[in-house]
Amino acid sequence: MEDMMAATSRMEVVSAEHDGLTVREVEVLKWSAEGKTAAEVAMILELKTRTVNYHIGRAIQKFGVANKTCAVVKAARRGLF
Repeated sequence: MEDMMAATSRMEVVSAEHDGLTVREVEVLKWSAEGKTAAEVAMILELKTRTVNYHIGRAIQKFGVANKTCAVVKAARRGLF
């Protein structure tokens, strides 16, 4: 059972990484697209606000865009959420 759960977890990571983002980066962008602030996303995902901002920053870097809004738009256009 644990092996199957681990394999599923790995598949989720790989499926999101085909666009260069991790599952967590996509998840953070998705909540941002819903209008949530970094603090609200942190509460939802049980993370620190700093960690949420880190994931947003990595998504911005990976997409080569100027800001969070551009990263959210690019992720949405790619069908990541």
